[in-house]
Amino acid sequence: MVIGKKIKNPLVCAALLCAVLVYSGAVKVKDRCQFVSLVEKQDIVLMSGKIASNPVKLSSRPSYSCAFEAHAVVSKSGVTSSCSGRTTVFIDEAIVEAHFPGKLYSSSKGKGALMCETGARAVLSGSFKGDIFFVKSVQGAGWENGVRGRIAHVRARSRLQFRRLMYAWGAAGGLLLALLSGSREYTERVVSDAFKGAGLSHILALSGMHLSLVSGIALFAGTHALGKKRAYLVQFFAVVLFVWFAGFSPSLMRAFLCSALLLLFALCSVRGVDMFVVLCISFLCHAFIAPSHLLNAAFMLSYGALAGILLLAEKITVLLVRAVPQPLASSLAASTGAQVFTAPVSLALFGTFMPAGIIATVAVSPLVTLFIYGGLACMVLCLACPFFVGAAGFAMNALYGAIKLLAVFFAQFPAVHL
Repeated sequence: MVIGKKIKNPLVCAALLCAVLVYSGAVKVKDRCQFVSLVEKQDIVLMSGKIASNPVKLSSRPSYSCAFEAHAVVSKSGVTSSCSGRTTVFIDEAIVEAHFPGKLYSSSKGKGALMCETGARAVLSGSFKGDIFFVKSVQGAGWENGVRGRIAHVRARSRLQFRRLMYAWGAAGGLLLALLSGSREYTERVVSDAFKGAGLSHILALSGMHLSLVSGIALFAGTHALGKKRAYLVQFFAVVLFVWFAGFSPSLMRAFLCSALLLLFALCSVRGVDMFVVLCISFLCHAFIAPSHLLNAAFMLSYGALAGILLLAEKITVLLVRAVPQPLASSLAASTGAQVFTAPVSLALFGTFMPAGIIATVAVSPLVTLFIYGGLACMVLCLACPFFVGAAGFAMNALYGAIKLLAVFFAQFPAVHL
């Protein structure tokens, strides 16, 4: 049996052993960036440091969540202490959205407003509740001196300009912003809920699908411009640039590691690479680089989905091809394989599973792919000829309407609850 042969591979065995030890609880995962301070958390009222992750808008409260890398803290009694590690902070949306186009708070931004992006230095006032620091006020402290700080600043400005362009496209721009940068603050709530209810959350989460589109475009352009050998370097540069711009979420890091490994094998002229072995190598590297991701839902769902596709899709295709055309059979098989492996994780973590996601993915994914390609083409066109912004927005919103209609339709199907 093919699966049996794969398991005999030492790299596959190592990945399976690691997964069993971690998810059985036999080995405790330690966070290398755990927050440590001489001052008790409950006594801390001020922290200085820098934003360490993209801010994510919370659905439960008018705030954003992000990781904060603290360097110093101040207690209620005025005692100052050095510290290290990262902690989760909740920042009011009025602060985070001060620079965002079209937001209520944009007009109130001042000289000291914080550009809440990875690498931005800040002094946060607030208090801890459990392991979360609730921010009451923020004072921006600029960016780090040196190349690292300049790169972080360029990234922040680039993401802000991208928000402004997407805002001009209305609701379609909000979805494209989420698909290409992971920022969902402009995504319509009804669309976000529909994707979740239809089992399509993986499409909104930055992952292999998004990275493969960027990688494919770069490879095509590089091959025609520089030749096949140099095209791999163009492809790798495009992948790195996209991940740098979007940020290292667990699912995107998985996609990046797999892509980097495949590019390395291609440059070394290694042929017949087993994708499941590549996935296992990626799992081991990922666990070493960012062990805190191991218990993240996005990490488990991302690796589980791809494992299901690689192990089951081909066998399911053989069964389905007798009843439906080959392209449809392949799409259904891939979606089914992913759902089979991720269903137990969804039920264990969230207590719910959407079977309709199997069909919904097949119906919506091609439109989303077309939407991303169209969006990238329209962006290039608009940057070259700004007067095309209106026409591009109209075309993108027409395609967005079709995606929204399908997502809302599939969201009506019942879910399985544990």
